[in-house]
Amino acid sequence: MSEEILKSLVEDIPEVESALIIDEDGIVVYRYDSKDASVDSEELSTQLVNPIKTCDETIYELTGEKDSLDETIIFSKNYAIFIYKLVNDTFLITIAKRTPLYGRTRFKIRSRLPKLIKAL
Repeated sequence: MSEEILKSLVEDIPEVESALIIDEDGIVVYRYDSKDASVDSEELSTQLVNPIKTCDETIYELTGEKDSLDETIIFSKNYAIFIYKLVNDTFLITIAKRTPLYGRTRFKIRSRLPKLIKAL
């Protein structure tokens, strides 16, 4: 079921090139890439997990809020990378082409999170 949700993220949202679920060690649990994906999604995702965990730890040290980093968006010149903490120390990472309407892409991704969490 999780694989189907990732597939629908990529196929139904034109800006999204790749969607992955990774664990806290950066190991890919599920992955789906469009045929036109231009970024090595697995390599990118595994490189991002440690900085995200570090940010979460820093927030905890400064505010006392444990596991409060639910959403992170990273913008590059051409891409928007959406990172969401799921359950059991897993993360959804989606790599999308950057557009001025990134909020619409974000909304479409977020609307599928409950179904994805339930499937995990």
